[in-house]
Amino acid sequence: ADVFVLLLDPRGEIAANPSDVPTDGLPDRASVEAALRNGDDWSGYSVGALDLRVRTTAVYRNGTLIGFVQAGKSVEDRDASLRTLVIVIVGGGLSGLALATVGGLFVAGIAILPVKRSYNRQREFVADASHELRTPLAVIRVNAESAAGSPSAAEAMVDIADEAMYMTRLLDDLLLLAGSDREGVDLKLSRVDLSDVVRNTARAASGLATASGVGLTVDAAAELPVDVDAERIRQVVLILLDNALKYSSRGGSIVLRAAQSGDDAVVTVTDTGIGIGPDDVERVFDRFYRVDKARSRAVGGAGLGLSIAREIVDAHHGQLKLESELRRGTTVTLRLPLAATPAPAAATT
Repeated sequence: ADVFVLLLDPRGEIAANPSDVPTDGLPDRASVEAALRNGDDWSGYSVGALDLRVRTTAVYRNGTLIGFVQAGKSVEDRDASLRTLVIVIVGGGLSGLALATVGGLFVAGIAILPVKRSYNRQREFVADASHELRTPLAVIRVNAESAAGSPSAAEAMVDIADEAMYMTRLLDDLLLLAGSDREGVDLKLSRVDLSDVVRNTARAASGLATASGVGLTVDAAAELPVDVDAERIRQVVLILLDNALKYSSRGGSIVLRAAQSGDDAVVTVTDTGIGIGPDDVERVFDRFYRVDKARSRAVGGAGLGLSIAREIVDAHHGQLKLESELRRGTTVTLRLPLAATPAPAAATT
């Protein structure tokens, strides 16, 4: 039995064995002597393959020792529970470690995605910049070689000048973006009427619109005072009009509006061009990204215009948003905070 009781006489010999347990090694003499000294004793020992926990108690009557009671219980159940607990703890610990490892890898993978994306974009940027610079350099070299061996080199000289001008614009754009990454865009702020800026920019682009066979409508009657760098904002509007013209077919139309919306001055450029797919909309503001990669550089540009526009708008604490639908056209919205009164003095930021 797992539990037993032995009755011992004053000499520590077995007087009764009610549980009828095997008595090999019983009674435990050390426990009897300890109980005689202290009145009570707990000890553990083994009987065969059975591990026991035994309590021995001295029994007195009228101050005279009449015997001992020795009760014991197997600790097998306790040991089995401890073994189970150890298995659970170890198994749970290993499972937890495995889950933590998998979770850590998952979280690390998510955390490194922006870094990988940034690295890939940087690689694309360097590759595209190299490509954009390599093409005009090749044209300049070929025309220079042609001019060197030709008595009439006027046409080659024109091509060289055009490519040199393109490289100059490209390098200016790259320097602007590099400067904005490092220190922000340099702005010369002054109080201007945004409607005037929009009308003047539209007037400058009207000749190109006419040559392209695209109608350009301007709606910018109301006064919209803003504290901006007028040349930079003119550059943004010109970039938006240029893109609209490039991707509009002959017979299409562009509407340029300037109006107030709450505390903001809002400029929209809406065209009836080829439109942009949802996947491309997410990347149109990336540097060197062109929606139609099959278009030539002369038609599609270097892919820096919208990147520059966003940098300039961000520097003005404004917003630039593009919405488009394939074969239906595109709308680009520029928001700038309306100026507070009175007008501040011109400042540089």
